[in-house]
Amino acid sequence: MQTLQQQLHKQVSPQTKLVITDVDGTLSSFWDYFVPAMRDFLKEVSVSEDIPILDLARDIGHVIERRGTHEHPWLLEETSFAWKYFSDKPEQFIEQFVKPFWTALDNNRAKYLRPFPTVLETLQQLKEQGIKIVALSDAPEYMARIRNRQIFDGLLDAIYALETVEPEPDDVYQPIALEHGRERIKLVRAQCADLKTKLHVLPKSYEKPCPAGLDRVLKDFDVYPQETIFVGDSLTKDGPVAASRGIRYVWAHYGYQLPAEYEELINFSLKPDGASIAGGTKPLPPELITAVAARYDELLHHI
Repeated sequence: MQTLQQQLHKQVSPQTKLVITDVDGTLSSFWDYFVPAMRDFLKEVSVSEDIPILDLARDIGHVIERRGTHEHPWLLEETSFAWKYFSDKPEQFIEQFVKPFWTALDNNRAKYLRPFPTVLETLQQLKEQGIKIVALSDAPEYMARIRNRQIFDGLLDAIYALETVEPEPDDVYQPIALEHGRERIKLVRAQCADLKTKLHVLPKSYEKPCPAGLDRVLKDFDVYPQETIFVGDSLTKDGPVAASRGIRYVWAHYGYQLPAEYEELINFSLKPDGASIAGGTKPLPPELITAVAARYDELLHHI
């Protein structure tokens, strides 16, 4: 039996034609494979090179901070560690550090990346109801491809992810070598050439909470904001971009809280000195949150 509140909600809510969903922290947890790989890497390098773990972590954190992604293809090649000890022997650095790191990350992704509970069932139910489902992600497109292929391919109608930007030749933070990152991007794209779900590449400047990516989705699928629901875990990125267009926002609270074992590495060790843990964007005011979800399938109550 439906409650009176549920009946009234259906009467005043517009028909939903499109669900826009975040990926990391909403459909699955990127941290479940990144943290174990990074933690093991830091320990091994600290021992082999006699460098404090925190110093290494902060060094890598500077790259993450300025490039805006934990999966920057030249994450290690841009560190001061690489430049200080291996600028004249980049091939050795690639073999000794870069290849093992990305191999560990790929192996951990294959082993640990899984959808959150009820995600696959909910996506299937939305499709059966004729509702379009689009992922709007800030991940670099080369990694968005392979993560989609692993667990979501065919369940989403489209994915929008950010371009993978190669450092310019005059970039002050030029990596000691570019070739391995280029080859990795090329390999991942080749592995995902047969994706069922179409992937659109957005300019890096479209990173949320910039609304340009959201506007592109609305235009491509020919829907109005009132016919759309946005679900995501970030109150500083997903929430504000939805609110900027008057779109109902379901906060994926289940993905907002980091496991305690990840907290120290993500929010402290990898944060450069002076960097804000919460970022520079103000969180969405509570009154603009349509609903708080403890599981992904709770968005179905607001269709």
